[in-house]
Amino acid sequence: MKILLVDDDQLVLNGLRRALFSANCSVITANSGKEALEKLAYEECDLIISDMMMPQMDGSQLLEEVSQKYPWIIRASLSGYADPQMTVRGGFYAHQAFMKPCDTSMLKAEIQRISNMLERFPDRLIQNAIGTITSLPVTLDLYQKVKVMLEDEQSSIQDLADVIQNDPAICAKLIQIANNAIFRGKSEINSVEGALNRPGTQIVVNIVAMLELYVGDKHKPSKALENLRQHSLIVANLTAKLAPQGESNTGFLIGVLHQIGEFVRTLILPELMKKYLTSGGEKHDFRHLEEHLFNTNSEQLGAYLLHLWAFPSPIIESVLNQNNEQLVLEQPYSFTTALYIAKKIANGETVNVELVDKFELTETLAQL
Repeated sequence: MKILLVDDDQLVLNGLRRALFSANCSVITANSGKEALEKLAYEECDLIISDMMMPQMDGSQLLEEVSQKYPWIIRASLSGYADPQMTVRGGFYAHQAFMKPCDTSMLKAEIQRISNMLERFPDRLIQNAIGTITSLPVTLDLYQKVKVMLEDEQSSIQDLADVIQNDPAICAKLIQIANNAIFRGKSEINSVEGALNRPGTQIVVNIVAMLELYVGDKHKPSKALENLRQHSLIVANLTAKLAPQGESNTGFLIGVLHQIGEFVRTLILPELMKKYLTSGGEKHDFRHLEEHLFNTNSEQLGAYLLHLWAFPSPIIESVLNQNNEQLVLEQPYSFTTALYIAKKIANGETVNVELVDKFELTETLAQL
């Protein structure tokens, strides 16, 4: 794995290089955004970590350009402060973020996680396509509601959470940025309420301002995406009720995001997806095409994006394994179990009797 470190402070670069000496990776450095782009023109890299505050070309500008020219490269920001506007802008072009001074053990662990992710999803076509995504399509009416609520001093965090959690795109971007090292502390954030409480409403204001770029894209099959969103909410409510005890908020979020791979497909295959979603065709017809083009499926596309955005593992694993009945039967009760059952109920399908008996769910299912 090759890493490009970018910082105008040579001492910082030297320190990071020493910290990564034993991390089983190759490291190159650059002292400016211009030098970084020059090196990327002939150096093959897997990860770029850039300081945010540099003269001439700052970190967010560099990472934006890298996202356009080299979308398969995983992008991370390095920052020593928590300016809301810069943090959010960086969050749209950086997949992940690190704080200065950098916790070397956390940095090494994250690099190992990225290396594992690339091994798990090695297809360069997928990396290239998903690497271009900075946000998913946002629902216009919900976006407008959030804007109004942010301007209303009477709106509470819970009021705001109740609206935001209805839109997968806003949820995904909020959770990604809230899990930024600047905000998350030592614990991962895996609910909308937690994401709003940790960074605060000013961060949400900046996120919503950036999301305006993704509202009402006329090239996306908006009616079909609205149908996906509505179905996700049905599944989310069921998953919340079926989630492990005390984890209903995380269960709801997993339900909202479980079809995120479908949203990804609309961005990387817009014309094919538009025809598919408006044709009323059978799911398996498109799955054959999808697997032919990407050697993967919707769950894997969604899981790769969530991996890339450093989402908590339970959310990623639930999205990835939501249709894996054998795994659900073999493993202890989990969010994946809850999501699998919720989908069956939402689709009007019969839940596997063996599953019901194993987890003693007869009474629980009767109350749904």
